[in-house]
Amino acid sequence: MKFNELLNASGINIIDRGGSQDPAVSDIVYDSRRVKPGAVYVAIPGMKVHGGEFIEQAIKNGAAAVISEKCLKEISVPWAAVSQIRTAAAILGRTLWSIDLSGLTSVGITGTNGKTTVSYLFKTLFDKHVGEEYSWMFGTAGNRLGLKDIDAAHTTPESVDIFRHISDSRAKPRGLAMEVSSHALALDRVAAMKYDVALWTNLTQEHLDFHGSMEEYYMAKKLLFTNYMKPGGTAVINVDDEYGRRLAGELRPEKKLLTYGKSDGADVRIVSWKCDWNGTSVVVSHNGIELNFSSALFGFFNVYNMVSMISGAFALGIDVETVKKALANTRTVPGRMDKVETGAPFTVIVDYAHTPDALVNVLKTSGELTGKRLICVFGCGGDRDRGKRPLMAKAVAENCDMAVITSDNPRSEKPEAIINDILNGIPLDFPYKVVADRREAIKCALRDAREGDCVVIAGKGHETYQEVGGVRHQFDDKEETVRLYKDMEKNDAA
Repeated sequence: MKFNELLNASGINIIDRGGSQDPAVSDIVYDSRRVKPGAVYVAIPGMKVHGGEFIEQAIKNGAAAVISEKCLKEISVPWAAVSQIRTAAAILGRTLWSIDLSGLTSVGITGTNGKTTVSYLFKTLFDKHVGEEYSWMFGTAGNRLGLKDIDAAHTTPESVDIFRHISDSRAKPRGLAMEVSSHALALDRVAAMKYDVALWTNLTQEHLDFHGSMEEYYMAKKLLFTNYMKPGGTAVINVDDEYGRRLAGELRPEKKLLTYGKSDGADVRIVSWKCDWNGTSVVVSHNGIELNFSSALFGFFNVYNMVSMISGAFALGIDVETVKKALANTRTVPGRMDKVETGAPFTVIVDYAHTPDALVNVLKTSGELTGKRLICVFGCGGDRDRGKRPLMAKAVAENCDMAVITSDNPRSEKPEAIINDILNGIPLDFPYKVVADRREAIKCALRDAREGDCVVIAGKGHETYQEVGGVRHQFDDKEETVRLYKDMEKNDAA
C-alpha cells in the first residue's frame, strides 16, 4: 500500500502533512532500531525518552515515512502530524494489514490482582473451545500465540504489535485473552482494540507513582469498559469488590453487564467452595441452576479467578462442559501459588504477590493450608509506589509468623533505602530478619523452616531476573530455592 493511500484509508485525524513522495509501505514501527526499508516510523512518546529524538536514526535505517505529533518540514521523507499518535499507529497497522476483529472472540481483563491467572484460565478455555492453534494470550508471564511462545516486554503490548502478529500468523486467532493494564489504558496502548468481554477482577493500591491517586487509577481501568468494548459486548464485574460495585452502577443501563461474587444480587453467585493442597472446587448459581467446577489451583482467591472465567464463558455463550474441562486441565500458573518441589519436610511457595492485597491473599491461603508456622520472604520494587511499602510490611506482620525482608527489583534505588521504607510498617514485637541479598534471604528462610512449616517467597513469581542499578541479572526464585536446599542437604550430610 502507498503511504498516501494508507493515510486516506485509515481515516486518522491529520493535522498537517508534507513530502512530495508517495512510497510503498510494508510496516508500522515505533522503535527506530526495528525500522527496515519500507516501514513507517511512528514517533511515540515513551516513559523516559520521546520517539521524536530518533527520527533521523529511523530515516537512516530506511524509514519510508514518519508519523509524529509535530510538523516535520525539514526531514527528507514524507510525514504526517497527528493529535493522538498511539491511536493513529494502531489504526494504521489495522488498515495496512486489513485486520478484521469481528471474527475474533476477545476478552480483556483488568484489575489489580488476578489478571494473569484469569488470562491463563481463558487461554485454556479457548484451547478447548476453538483449538489450541487458534487460541492466543497476552500477559505478564508471557505471550502465547497459538502454539508459539514469545516474550512479553509489557503486560499489555501495543495494538500495532498485536495486529502485526495477527498478520504474520499462519493460523489466525479465533480466541484471545489479554491482560489490560492501567498503564496500557492510560497511554492508549490498546487503541483500536475491541473486546467481546471486558472483565473486572478488583482494585487495590498499586501504581500510584504513575496514576497519583486511587481515583485516577480507577478511572484508567474504567476506560476498558467505556472505550474498548465491542457493540453488544459484556462487562463482567466482581461486585464483591468495592470499586467493582461502583463500576457496575456507573455502566448501567448503557452497557450489558454480568456480575459475579458472593453477594446475593450477583448474576453468577458463589454458593460454596473447598480449598486444599489438592486444588479448589466451587459451586456457583446462575439462572437458578447450581453448577460445580474444580481445578488444581490452590487457595480462596483462586475461587474468584475461577468464577471470573466461568462468568466470562457464560457471557460468551460457551457451554458448561467445555468450561469444566478447561478448569480441570488448568495446572499451576507460573509464579502464582507455585509450589516448589524441593523434597523438604516443609512447603515452599513462590508467588508474584507484590501488592498488599495480593500478599494478604497468598499468606492467608498458605496459612490455612499449613499446619505450623508461616515464613515470608519479601521486598518491594524500586522506582515504584513508595506508599505501599509499609503496607506490604503490615500485610506480612498480620498474616504470618516471621519474615525475612530483602530486595525485590531495586532498579535504580538502594536496596537499603527500600528496606527502611518497609520497616516503617513492621510492628516492634513482630519477629523478622533483614537480609538485603535475595539469595541469602531465601537461604535464611529455608534454614529457619521446620517440619510442617510453609515458606512463601513473594514478589517476583515467574520473573527470571533481578534488576539492580538498571541491569538485569539472572535470578529465578524457584531455581534458587531448589539449588539452595540441595546445597544445604549436601552440607548437612557432610
